[in-house]
Formats: sequence, structure tokens, C-alpha cells
Amino acid sequence: MADVGPRVIRLPDDEDVLAADSSSSGARLALRVRENVALEKLARSLIESKIRPEVLREDVVSDLSSWLRDMLVGPALPLNKQRNFEEDCLNSDELVADAEIFVEAHPGCCPGLVERNRADGAKGRLYPDVDCRLRVREDVLRDRCASMVNSFADKKNVADEALRKRATDDFYLFYRDAITAGGRPTSYNSYTGIEACMGDLKFLRQSEDVVMFGLGLAKTLPEELNFPRSAPPPVHTAIVFAIAMALCLWTLPSLASVDEHATIETFTASVFGEGPLCLPPLGLGIIRILFATICVVTRREKIRNGSEFKIVLLPGSKLRGGYVQMKGWRTQGFYTSWAWNLLGISFALGGTIPMLVAYGREDVLHANPWILRSALISFEVAAPSALLTSFIVTYALWPKAYKDHGASGTKGFKGWVGLLQHNANSAMVLLEVTLMGGLPVKLSHAAFAPLFAGLYQAFLWFMVNRWAPAHGPVFPYFFMDTTLGRRTTIFMVVLLLVIGSFFVLFALLDAGMILIEQGGHGAVPNVCCVVAMSYGLMKFGD
Repeated sequence: MADVGPRVIRLPDDEDVLAADSSSSGARLALRVRENVALEKLARSLIESKIRPEVLREDVVSDLSSWLRDMLVGPALPLNKQRNFEEDCLNSDELVADAEIFVEAHPGCCPGLVERNRADGAKGRLYPDVDCRLRVREDVLRDRCASMVNSFADKKNVADEALRKRATDDFYLFYRDAITAGGRPTSYNSYTGIEACMGDLKFLRQSEDVVMFGLGLAKTLPEELNFPRSAPPPVHTAIVFAIAMALCLWTLPSLASVDEHATIETFTASVFGEGPLCLPPLGLGIIRILFATICVVTRREKIRNGSEFKIVLLPGSKLRGGYVQMKGWRTQGFYTSWAWNLLGISFALGGTIPMLVAYGREDVLHANPWILRSALISFEVAAPSALLTSFIVTYALWPKAYKDHGASGTKGFKGWVGLLQHNANSAMVLLEVTLMGGLPVKLSHAAFAPLFAGLYQAFLWFMVNRWAPAHGPVFPYFFMDTTLGRRTTIFMVVLLLVIGSFFVLFALLDAGMILIEQGGHGAVPNVCCVVAMSYGLMKFGD
């Protein structure tokens, strides 16, 4: 496109040139003032003529002005010209729609605007949900991809519907990544950005490569587009995994050892034998059942709402990045959910036992010893797993997500469900061990925790292509990626050692509580232990 006079909004390169000239400080300031005036005028015109000013706060204007600057030096660059600047911007359907979509998600927007737009047939079909990361409707982008693929397939005489569908899925993922995670500014995540990509020769060339491969007209993809279709574990990882699990099975405690500690007294005794903190069996049962109920409610809410999972990759990974929708049962596929659900089962069983005793039904426990055994083993696995989950989220997953994606990358951690599963899990087990019943975690039972982790590892290998089949292999945790070569095995061994270490730590904590109780120091050391460990393990914000 030919330039029509000087641009209204300077490009970054223009600012660099001006900044290099020390004599241009006055001109630079004058240009900045002129730009701000033009941007604010355009923002107010958009609000007054296209939106509704009475449902917006004043700060929306300044934020919309900043957003417009990003658009006009990025995907809306053709509109950044001196002649007919405001008129052409207001006549651009894509830019106007993107502006209103931006305003809808602004904190200063009244919900009435969103409700009005969703009631409008055309806008309702075009505008995404305000909390959706993709700032265009997924079905609109997918329909566009299908139309382009079908047109290309017609020209190439490809009538196979299965091939067309595969090409459409591949092209959609490529197109979505191009506007969200393709190294472009966030302003390309918009309808204007979709159009701008079509003017990029590199994008068009890569698009043709993707569609040709999807339609079976090309045998391979270029290196930069060649993501694996499967990701089995390396041979050395599988061998080390088999050896580790065999060792755990070999060191499993006998049934007699489990029964020695899985007694009625274990689940009905209180940490404090007397005083206000001495809990009777009924009290222990009620609190544990309450903890189990919290686990059930949280799990139900997570299944009901689902989540959008950001794929975090380490350097050297061969997998595709981007986002994957985790809905329904898939939300329970994270180790956090496994450990959380096991904790709920443990508290449910551990609460049922003292309640049966309180109501004189010990015969049920004598007739069904599996209740006592299951309650003990599940707690011995869930307790260190809770601490491990809190530790990894606080010191690995949350910092990595924030470093790579800022506040948007940690959104899943900051909801009430995430905070409960990453913080309340440790709080509940610490309260159990230090102030409630003091359930034991025995070193002789240390094999149970790594076996649980190994079962989860095998589950991830089974699920790698089932989270989002169209997307390709997905691992919920970047350190379990099977395309990292030797690092895959190293990470797996480290994780098994870490969970074993947390088991030992919890066993030592349990032994320490017994010694403190024998010392007759009261509840102060126990409370200090809960506070100190909670402070070190829990995280509530960026």
C-alpha cells in the first residue's frame, strides 16, 4: 500500500530515529502530543458512535487509546495514514468490532454492555466471551479455515472428507498459534490481526505447507512446522521407570505391617490427651468429613467450570505450544487433582472410622478391615503428595508461568479452586498431624508414595494424545515432556526422589510431633509448626 502523507501514529522505528537525534526532543514531544490528541479523539468517537458512553468509566478512554496505538502500529497499520484517518478507522468493521471486544473485557465496562451485545444477533455470533483468551470466536476462525481449505482442496481435486477435516484442524491450530503464540504482539489476537496475517508472505507460505501436508499432497512439513504426532517415552526413560517401580514393589510392606498401624485407636485418638484441644472420636469424625466435603465440592466445581490450559514448554521441546481446553473429567488429569481426590478419600475414610466408633458400630470395622487399611495407606500417600503439590506450585509452576506469560499465565492458580487445591491441601494435612488425630506416616511404608507417582506417570503416557487429539501430544507439566531427551529421564528420577523425600519429611514431622507431645509443652510448638510450614509452602499471589 502506498503511503498517503506522514503517518498519524509513529512506528517504533520512527521513534528510534528521533531518539537518536538529540536536537529533536522538542519535535518528539510535539509529535507525541499530536498523537495522543488523535488517539483520544478516535477513542471517544468509537465510544460515542459505536458503543455507549453511559456504561463506561472515564479511564476506559485512556486505555482504549493505548490499545489503538498498538493496533495502528501493528495489524491495523494500513489505517495509520494522514488522509481520512478517523473516518477510515470508524468504517473498518474489524477494528470497530475489536475495539468493542476490548472494551467489554475492561474493568470499567458495565455488564449491561455485554448483555446488550449478546442480545444482538450479529454481535452475539462474532464476539467471544469476555474471559476467553482467544479474542475472536473460535467457531468463526474455524469456519474461515474450513472455507480456505475447501477452496484449496477443490483446486487440487482432493475430495476425501477425512483429509479435508485433518487439513482444517491443522490449519486452524496453525492460524490460532499465529495470532496468539507466533511471536507477534498481542494486538494480532483480534479480527484485524486475522486479516493482517493474510498479508504476510511468510504466513501464506507456511499456511500452504500446512494445508498441503494435511491434504496428503506433501509427505513432510518444513522443520519449523514439523510437530510430532506422538510422543512415547524414550527407551532409557522406560527402562529406568520399570526398574524404579520394581524396586518399589519389592519394598512394599507386608499386610501385617499395615495392620499393625491401621487400628481403630489410630483413627480415634487425639493428639492432645486432655485440655480444650482434646478431640473426642465424634469431633475428629466431623472435622475429617468436613475436610472431605471441601474436597468433593472443589472437585465438582472444577469439573463443572473446566479450564483453559496454557502449555508451557522448556527449550528443546519438540511439542506444539498454545492452549488446550480442559473440560469435564479432563480437569481431573492433573497430579494436583489426583492428590486432592485421594486426600478427600482419605479424610472420608478417616472420618467414618471414629464416627462408627462414636455410635457403637465397631463391628463394621472388624468385619471390614479394608476400611482401616485403605484409610491409613491413602493418608500416607495423600499427605506427602499435598506438601509436594504445594511446593511445586509455589516454587516451580507458578513462577515459570508468571515469567513466561505474566499475570494472565497464573490466572488458573489464583481462582478459589486453585488456591484451595494448592494451599488448603497442605493446611488440612498439617492440622491433622499436629492438632487433630496425628495420623501416622511410617518410613517402612515409603514405597506407597513413589508407586502412586509412578501410576500417574503411566497415566500421562497413556493420555499424551488424548487430551486434545487435534492439537497433538500434550503434557500437563513441562518437566514430564518426553521429547527432551536425557532430561526426560533425569526429571522423572528427580521427581520420584522428591516425592520419596517428602514422604520421609512427613514421617519425621509425625515422629517429631510425638516427641513434642511427650515433652508436655502444650499446643504452642504444634501451632508454630503449622504456621511455619504453611508460610513456606503456600502462595496466594504473583
